Amino acid sequence: MAVTSQEITEIAQEAIDSKSPAFVELESFSTKLSDEGKEEGDVLKVGVYSKNSSSDFNVSTNNYETEDGGGVSYVNVTLDKHIKSTFTISAQTTYFDMARMMKGAVVAVAEGANKYVYDLITAANYTTVGFTGAASTFDHVDVADLWNTAQDGEYAADERSMILTNPYYASLLKDANLAEWDKAATDETLRDAVVRKLYDFDTMSSNVLATSAGAVGVENLVGFITDKSAMAVATGLPAIQDPESTALVQMVETMQAPNGLTMQFRKHTDPASGAVFGTVELLIGRQVCDATRLARLVSA
Repeated sequence: MAVTSQEITEIAQEAIDSKSPAFVELESFSTKLSDEGKEEGDVLKVGVYSKNSSSDFNVSTNNYETEDGGGVSYVNVTLDKHIKSTFTISAQTTYFDMARMMKGAVVAVAEGANKYVYDLITAANYTTVGFTGAASTFDHVDVADLWNTAQDGEYAADERSMILTNPYYASLLKDANLAEWDKAATDETLRDAVVRKLYDFDTMSSNVLATSAGAVGVENLVGFITDKSAMAVATGLPAIQDPESTALVQMVETMQAPNGLTMQFRKHTDPASGAVFGTVELLIGRQVCDATRLARLVSA
């Protein structure tokens, strides 16, 4: 039985609610979404936190209204990239076919967004190197050293992330000490054989980091540690240019992931051929903020 429009609406939201690992990576940065129709070149303001300062109260000047520094500032981020994934919906497309295609398209757009953000992680933008070495040598001791780097850099303690290319993440999975902690079942370090949290870092592998600008050139990027202040990321929904044309756009569904990543699904028809398509898409922009809050991991 062919999938119905109501079922497609349900599948669209379920696909992004599935919390694919590709959705989680951008939680490492300051984010802002817009659920209104936007065009390339539009600007969103993203709130970026900096460490608060303190001072002694002065009775004679009553300095309650004197700002001590830090808090949230707002950065203008231009939505300068339109990323989409389109697939065909045929008369033979079942509910389960649609679910697989939708999830695949959502992940493809999320990975495209991740790579676009990671392309800013270069030596020119972020000068600090926290680790240099081969994947075979990378273990929990190196992560402890990275914890020290984060402490010295005053990364926000509850906002720290570590994202690695697959070979470096796999090295942590093979780390004998982490495996022993897993056997002890005393914490969630390796529950389900996945490294989630290590020395205060939310730890993730990325399928696209290895294809980013800093990885494919001479800079040998294999990972990074950061807190949310290092970069601002904005996402928006592409505006429908002709919303009255039901022949071209039959259904639009807005999807919002728990981390604030927003996407749009369109079911649309080619009036010439009658072919029906589904498209998942978003607009995205990114901006370097506090360059001292990110340290690169390099292979050499």
